[in-house]
Amino acid sequence: MITTFIGNLALSLLIYKNSLRYNINIGIFTFFVAIMSEVFLNSGLNLYYELLLLPSTFIPIHAIFPWILYFIDSIVMDNDNLIVKLLEIFASSLLLIIFIGSVLTLVLTTYVTIGIFFIGLLLSSNIQIKRKLILLAISLAVLVSLNIIPLLPSYFSAMTYFSSHVGGKYYVDALKAYIHSTNGSIFNVLTLTYLPSNAISLIPYYYIFTDTLFATVLVLPAISSNRSAPRIYYISLISFLLLAAWLAAPYLFPSYIKLYSSIPYLWSLDIPWLSFTYLLFVFISISLGIGLVSIKNKRIKIISLILLLFVIFTQIYPYYSGQLSSSRAWNPPNYLWKVSNIINDGPYKNPRILVFPTSGVYVAYNFSANNTYVGAGFWQTLFNGDVYASYFPYNCYSLEWFITIYPTLNLTSYIPLLNAAKLLGINYLIITKNIISKYFSPSNINYDEIYKLINVLPSNSVMYNNSQIIVYNFTSEAAAIAPNYFIFVNVSKPLWIPELPSYNITEFRILVSALNLSFINYSSAALISSNYEKEIIGSLHNYTVLYNSTNVFVIKLNYTPEIRIVKENPSIITIKIFNDKHNLPIIVLIRENYQPNINNYIRDQGNSKIIPAYSNESFIIISNSTVISINYSGKDPLQYILLIYFYLIIVIAFILGLIKNKVFRCRSIRSFNVSKLQGRSR
Repeated sequence: MITTFIGNLALSLLIYKNSLRYNINIGIFTFFVAIMSEVFLNSGLNLYYELLLLPSTFIPIHAIFPWILYFIDSIVMDNDNLIVKLLEIFASSLLLIIFIGSVLTLVLTTYVTIGIFFIGLLLSSNIQIKRKLILLAISLAVLVSLNIIPLLPSYFSAMTYFSSHVGGKYYVDALKAYIHSTNGSIFNVLTLTYLPSNAISLIPYYYIFTDTLFATVLVLPAISSNRSAPRIYYISLISFLLLAAWLAAPYLFPSYIKLYSSIPYLWSLDIPWLSFTYLLFVFISISLGIGLVSIKNKRIKIISLILLLFVIFTQIYPYYSGQLSSSRAWNPPNYLWKVSNIINDGPYKNPRILVFPTSGVYVAYNFSANNTYVGAGFWQTLFNGDVYASYFPYNCYSLEWFITIYPTLNLTSYIPLLNAAKLLGINYLIITKNIISKYFSPSNINYDEIYKLINVLPSNSVMYNNSQIIVYNFTSEAAAIAPNYFIFVNVSKPLWIPELPSYNITEFRILVSALNLSFINYSSAALISSNYEKEIIGSLHNYTVLYNSTNVFVIKLNYTPEIRIVKENPSIITIKIFNDKHNLPIIVLIRENYQPNINNYIRDQGNSKIIPAYSNESFIIISNSTVISINYSGKDPLQYILLIYFYLIIVIAFILGLIKNKVFRCRSIRSFNVSKLQGRSR
C-alpha cells in the first residue's frame, strides 16, 4: 500500500502539473480520471503476485519509476533555471541507478524506455535545438558518470558473459513457454491481463471487442475535436506503443523468435511480466490520466468516462469473480506458507536450502490449473537464507551446477548428489513432486527419479510431507567449520558447455569419483582445486593420505581444533577457535562465496591466507589467530557509493524544495527559461 501510494503520488502530480501547464480546468472530472487511471494501473497488475515473487526488485520500481518520469517531465517542460534542471537531472539519474539497477533484464528495458520518453519530450518541445543538445549532453554525462563507478562495469561484464556462456535456446524455451501460457491472445500480451473463463469471455469476438475499446480510450484524446492534449500524453502513448511492439513481436511474428535466439541482448523478452508489465501500465495510466482530462467536449468526456469504466471493469472483474486463482494468475497454496514458517522459525540464523529437482532455466511448479510456472526469485522470497539450485546456475564449474545436471544422467546412485549438498552445507532439502519439465532443459526429471532420491534420504529427518512437497532437515552444518578432509580435484573445465550443449564427460566423471568416496564425511570436508594442493599441504603439520589417483587426491587431518561461531548473520560471521598454541596455523572453511577482494572483509589478529575452494562456492582461511571475523557490511566500495547516492538524493530533494518555493528570489542565477527560449526560436 505504501509503495503504491508513493508511485501514484507521482502519477497524480504529473496529471496535475500538465493540467495547470496547459490551462486545463481542474474539476471533479480531473480528479476522478486521475483516480481511475491509478485504479487501472493497479488492477491491471497482479501486484500481489509480483511483490511476492521479487520484492527487492518490484517494491523500488513501483514506488520510484513514476518519480523518474516526473523529474524528466520537469527537466524538459518546466520554466526553471539551469541549476534546477541540473539538480533534477541528478535526482532522476540517482533514482534510476539505485532503485532500478538490480535485475539486468529490467535495466535494459527500463533504460531504453527512459531514453524514448526523454528524447521524445525533447524533440516535441519548443526549446532551441542548441539548448536541447545541451540538456541531452548533460543528462547523458551525469547518468554515465554516476553509473561508471558502481554499475557500468558489471553491466558490460554481465552482457559479455550472457552472450558467450548462456545458450540462447534456454531463453527461447522460456519465451515459447510464456507464449503458450497466453493462449495466443494478443490482448493478454499487450495488457498482460488474464481474464477469467466465464460467460463474459465466451461472447463471440470478445477479445476483438475489448481490444477496440482499449485502443479507443487511449487514442480518444488525440482524435477528439477541440483537443488540447499535453505533449506528455503523446510521448507516453508513443512510449507504450513502442514498448508494446517490442514485447508483442514474438507473439505476432513467430519467426521473430529465430532472430531473438541469435541476438542474446534481447533477453528481456524471456520474462515479459518482469521486464514489461509495470512500464506498460505506467505509460497507459499517464496517457489515460493526462489525455482524458484534456478533452473539452462534454459529450466526448462522458463517452470516454464510460469506456474507461468498462475497461477497468474488465481488468478488476477477475478479482471479484473468484476466477483469479483458477485462471492464468498464480495463487500460492497454503502448504507453502507452512513450509516457509518451518524453515524461517528453525534453529539456523541463515539456513542453506536446496530445492530439488532443478531445471536448466527455471524451476517450474504446477501451482495452478493450467501449469503456471514460477521462475527465479520465488524461493528466495519465500525463505530466509541462501537457496541453492532454485534458478539457472550460470557457473558451469560449480557444485550447484553438478546438482542440476547429475539427475539427468539416469544414474542409479544419488550419493554423489547428496555429498555435494553436504559440501555446500545444506541445512534443508526441499523436494517438490509437481515438477513441469516438458518446456525446460537440460532437466528431464521424472517422478521415478524424485522417488529414488526420497528412498535414499532418512525418513526420520522429514519435517513436513504432503502430496506436493517434502522438507528434510538435511544437516546441521554451520557457515564455518574446521575441515577434517581435503579433497583435491583436477577439474579445470566446465562440467557442461552451454554453447554445444553437451557434457564434458571427463571433467564430470572426475567430480563424480571425488564425490563418491565412502571413507569421507563430506559434511566436514573441503573440495579444493588441485592448483592449490602444494600451498595448502605446505601449511599442514599432521595429516594422512587417504587416496591418491591421477585426478583426485584426499588427505585427512590428524588433529582439528574446536571452533565455535559466536556471531552469525547475513552480514557478520565471528569465529572463535579453541586450540592449544602448538598447532598453528589453523585452517577454517567458510561456506560463503569467495570474492577477489575478500581480504577487505576479514579481520583477525594475525596474517591470514585466503584460498578459494572449488568453483569459488566457499573458501578457506589459513590463520594464526584464534578469533576470525568476517564483516560484509559497509566494506564494499559499491555499498559506500550507493549509500552516498541515497543521501545525495535526500539533499537534492531538500534543495529543490527550497528553490521551488523561492524561485522568484533567484534572479541572480542565469535563467534557463523555456518561454524565452521558445520566443528566441520563433
